[in-house]
Amino acid sequence: MNASADTAVPDRDFQTRAAALLRAAANDLKRNDANAEDDLDLPRGTFSELTSGTRPVTWDLIRKAARMWPLNERDLLPVHDDCPAGVRIVRVEESVASARVIERGAVPYYEYRDTAMSRISSYRPEWIRMLQVVGDDEPENPDVRWNNGHLLYQFTYFIGPVNYYYRWGAKKRCVPMNTGDSVWGLPYAPHSFTARTAAEPALILALTYGGSLVGDAQRELSVTGPEVAAAAALPPGPQGRAALLRSFLDSRITTVADIAERAAIPIPRAADVFSGKADPSWAELSALADAFGVNPRELLPGGSAAVDGVAIAPHARARTRLHPDPTDPAYRLTTLAGDRLHPHTTAFEVEALRYEESDAARLTTYQHQYLYVLGESSVRLTWVHGGRSYAEVLEPGDSAYLRPYLPAALLATELGTAGKVLLLRIGGAVTTEVRFGLGAMAEGGLNRYLAEDRLWYRPNEND
Repeated sequence: MNASADTAVPDRDFQTRAAALLRAAANDLKRNDANAEDDLDLPRGTFSELTSGTRPVTWDLIRKAARMWPLNERDLLPVHDDCPAGVRIVRVEESVASARVIERGAVPYYEYRDTAMSRISSYRPEWIRMLQVVGDDEPENPDVRWNNGHLLYQFTYFIGPVNYYYRWGAKKRCVPMNTGDSVWGLPYAPHSFTARTAAEPALILALTYGGSLVGDAQRELSVTGPEVAAAAALPPGPQGRAALLRSFLDSRITTVADIAERAAIPIPRAADVFSGKADPSWAELSALADAFGVNPRELLPGGSAAVDGVAIAPHARARTRLHPDPTDPAYRLTTLAGDRLHPHTTAFEVEALRYEESDAARLTTYQHQYLYVLGESSVRLTWVHGGRSYAEVLEPGDSAYLRPYLPAALLATELGTAGKVLLLRIGGAVTTEVRFGLGAMAEGGLNRYLAEDRLWYRPNEND
C-alpha cells in the first residue's frame, strides 16, 4: 500500500485481512458500527461494508483512525503474503542480477547479492564476496575496513579462505575461516571480512535476522526512551537473573520478606538470591514461581553464552549425525553456530541422502526456514501446502524461504549423489507465550483471532 490519498489495499487477501483488523480494533475499543462511523465521520452503513471487505480500506481511513483512536497506523496494516504456495524461491540468476559492489574507503570491498527473503519473516540474507585481499591475519591491518555494527543478529557461513574480524569493547580479533565454518554474532558489534587470496573465491552467506528485537519491541522502546530501555535490559550472568527476579517483586508490589514467606524460603537466603549473591535451586525457583503466580520458565535466565559477542563453530569440530535412522538415513546433519540466547534459532549443513521421497525425509517445524544450495549438486525440494503437493529442483546458488509448519523434504536429484544445503531456522512473532495463549482460547476463538468477523456482542439478543 502506498501512502497516496484514497489508495485502496491492493490485493483481495490483503484487503480481507485489513477488514478483519479494522473490526478487531473497533471491538477492542468497544465501538460498534454507529460509534465508529461517528468517530471516523463515515456515512451510516459504511463501517459494516469496510469490515466485511466489500468496501476497500484506504490509507486515508487508516490515518483518520490513528488520529481518532489510541492506536498506530501499523495496527491496521496487515502483513503482505509473498509466498502463497508456502515457499518463496530465488534462483541464482536472480541473485546475480541483484549484485552491487560497495566501496569502503574508496576501495571496492564487498560484492553483495540478495538471496531468498520474505515479508513474513525477519530474515535479511545476503551472499557477500570479499574483494579486499590481505597478506596477514592481523586485526590492525590498515586494509581492513570495519563496520559500525548493525541491529540484526548475524549467522555467517563461510565459503573459501576468509578472514573474520570482530571487536568487542577494546578487543579486536582476527580468525582465519574456511568452508563450513560458521559464526553467530550479537547486534551492534563491529566486524569485517577479507579474502586471504585472490586465487579462489572467498565469500560468506550473511544471514541476518531481527528476532524479537525488531517490530513492536523496538518501536515501543524508541518512544519510551533510553532510560526505560536501560532499565529493561537484563545484564548477563547472576546479576541478570537477580534483576529478572526483582522485576517480579516490582510488578507484584511486594517485598523480599513477603515473597520469601509465601515461598517458604528463609529471608536471608531469599535476600541473597534476589541480590544475585546466590543462585536459586530448582526447588526454590519453583516455589518462587508459585508465590508469584507465574510459570517457572518466566524466572529462568536467557542470557547469551557468546564470548566477546560471538559464538564460533569450526566445521572440523562440529557435531555430525545421521537422521532419522542411522542405518537408513535421509539426511546427514552438521550442527552450526548458535547461542542459547536464541533457543528457537537452529542452523545446519544438510546433506540430502535419499533420492526417493518418504515420510522419514519429511521435516516440519514451527520455525521460519531459509535454505541455500551449497556445492555443485542440485537438490529437489518437495512440500505440501493447502492440500496440494509441490516439487522444485534447486540448483547450486538457489535459495528458498519456507513458512512455518510446512511439511517439506530435501532429496538428491541423482542416485548416489548427495545434495547439500545450508539451513537456518528462526523463531518469529509467534512466541512460546503466544502458542500457549492460542491453545488456551475458548472454542471458536482461534478463527476469530485470525480474522475477526463480528461484533463482540449480539445487538439483537439479550444474552
